[in-house]
Amino acid sequence: MLSFDSQPWLARSRKRCIAACLVAAGASTACAPLQPTPQAKVVELPPAPTIVYVPTLEPVDTAARHLLAYQESLAKLTPPDLSRELTRLGDGASSIQATMDLALALGYTRANGDLAKAQSLLDQVIGNPSMEAQAWHGLARLLSSRYAEQRRAEEQTERVNQQLRDAQKDNQRKLDQLNEKLEALKSIERSLNSRNNAGPAPQASSAKPAQKP
Repeated sequence: MLSFDSQPWLARSRKRCIAACLVAAGASTACAPLQPTPQAKVVELPPAPTIVYVPTLEPVDTAARHLLAYQESLAKLTPPDLSRELTRLGDGASSIQATMDLALALGYTRANGDLAKAQSLLDQVIGNPSMEAQAWHGLARLLSSRYAEQRRAEEQTERVNQQLRDAQKDNQRKLDQLNEKLEALKSIERSLNSRNNAGPAPQASSAKPAQKP
């Protein structure tokens, strides 16, 4: 059997064959067409939906908003316009809102008895247990408390004014009495002056008439 070590030319031939194979392999690799690098695809996503937040108002909030807006409108009314508005509201029995509107409008009339009437309407709302009325209970209590304070202030003012009127009448009565006394004194003084100006009264004669024979 032949050995590569014993036959140097075989060893050289083997190396030449290996080198030729490596060159051929490299040439084939170099001649192969280059494959393009794959690019990442851009996927367009649909736009995000727009979220619109719609607040939900509770019945209490709706009632408060209405009453505040109605109060602003009442403050701008002239007395004739306010009178027409009261006529439009009638007795306020059509709904809880109409009752509250009437109670609020009566607070602007400044007429005697209207605050008491308004408080009576508010008491009706407070005593109503329905779901519709419960949304107005807090506002009705607040308005009733305000009217109670206003009535107390008006009653106190009326008492003070009455005391002033009574004091004025009493002072006028005393002044009239003083004027009467003064006039009486003046009358006495005039009477005395007229007597002094008249002089002494004539004296009667003391001689007796002569007797006939």
